[in-house]
Amino acid sequence: MSERRINLEEILSKRIVLEPSHIRKEILIAMKEACRQTLELATENAETSFEPIIGFHVCPGDGDYVVNKQSILDTMNFIE
Repeated sequence: MSERRINLEEILSKRIVLEPSHIRKEILIAMKEACRQTLELATENAETSFEPIIGFHVCPGDGDYVVNKQSILDTMNFIE
């Protein structure tokens, strides 16, 4: 798993200057909620496939499930 983090405060600071801290706080709450809903939608839309292991002495059914990364990225098309 990636250790990369997304800093919403930094993103907000680069886009707009807001002095009243309560407004900034409310916007950050809304941004976090949008991120949460986006991730939930991405998990719902994620496409998986079973990739069997092919080789010597492999039992039928051996393999791994693979997530189609593009199916997750396509979730951006559903954000208005």
